[in-house]
Amino acid sequence: MNDSKVYYMSEDVEHQYLTEDSKIRIYLSPVFCERPRKRKETILEKIVSTILALCYSMLITYIIGQWIIDYVEKQRGYKAIGGEHIFTIVIFIVNFWLMRKLLKCCRRA
Repeated sequence: MNDSKVYYMSEDVEHQYLTEDSKIRIYLSPVFCERPRKRKETILEKIVSTILALCYSMLITYIIGQWIIDYVEKQRGYKAIGGEHIFTIVIFIVNFWLMRKLLKCCRRA
């Protein structure tokens, strides 16, 4: 083992190595390590991911929104603005947020 290198140890496993082993009675010193730095997103990556998330969210919102609005209009028997429009806005926001998270996870991998 090369002493000049710093080895990474998971935080949940580190406690096991710091505690006393009842059979052998060995105490291990804590392992200090540098955390790997997170890569920052470039402006181009942010723009592309935002455009993709917007397009996907608008498509899904349009499809579901048209279906909901038509369904509610048939139930009512007349056109009106009601809770279905608020629901379509919520669908857009949730889709946009989920798509941004998905794209961010895909870039890390």
